[in-house]
Amino acid sequence: LFAIIATSCIKEDLDQCYTLKLKVENIKGDDITEYGWMESTDLYIFDENLNYLEKRRLDKNFIRSRNEIVLDGYTGDRSLRIVAWGNVNALGEKQSVSEAQTIEDLKVMLKSQDGLAVTPDSLYYGSEQVLTKAGGVAKETEIVIRPKVGTVTIETRGLQEQLGRMGLRSSVDCDFYLNNTLSGFDYRGTQIGDSVYYNPEGAWNESGVEWITPTMQTACPGQDMAVSISANGVSLGSANVDENGDPIYTSAGENTHLILEWGEGGTLSVRATVRPWGVVEEDIPMH
Repeated sequence: LFAIIATSCIKEDLDQCYTLKLKVENIKGDDITEYGWMESTDLYIFDENLNYLEKRRLDKNFIRSRNEIVLDGYTGDRSLRIVAWGNVNALGEKQSVSEAQTIEDLKVMLKSQDGLAVTPDSLYYGSEQVLTKAGGVAKETEIVIRPKVGTVTIETRGLQEQLGRMGLRSSVDCDFYLNNTLSGFDYRGTQIGDSVYYNPEGAWNESGVEWITPTMQTACPGQDMAVSISANGVSLGSANVDENGDPIYTSAGENTHLILEWGEGGTLSVRATVRPWGVVEEDIPMH
């Protein structure tokens, strides 16, 4: 008897036992909710006519613990559309979210200036139709969110020789650039906005002879991209296809690893490998 009372499911109508929870998946569909990679998730709630009602924020501990999302304040038999964005502005003010009066107003846009965008947070997205019931939801429901951005890692091969060809000091700092992704997402998680480019973080490798991205750099998905490197404003080379003539691209939930290598004549070629997050790239070690 005590166990029945503790569950709060003491009526014959067990619909009251149904819960609404958030589930985090990787691009392969694996459940990663408990890993703690989600700093926060914002739930944007809309009514039957897709008019904005409210926003709720779930924090890291709430998500990891798989706590129930209680839709208090709503009567039974409501059909609510919930749009979920995970990790928006988790690492600072990198995105702007439009004030939504209707669902079509909801947009998540990268902050940018003159086409140069900040690298996005590790954004996750999901959407779910939720039916309410007095005291809870009408059926067991999960809002599933999945990655909407990818990552890039870049390294050079033969940089010192190229710097010498250009008459530049061997210790001069360099800049990576990656272009041609759109600047935001709409309420469906579809990419929208203007074409933007990134200036991924770079540093010298341990031996101090090659320029690398020290960590994975986030980037929105993009097709037919171009990668370039410069030093003191002097271009050291650029490419928009890899060594096989295939387009350079980034994908949600995957890392694009780019090796920039110069031939004897100073011509830049690019080797590209795309792997899902979490796959060890044993064949292309970072130097």
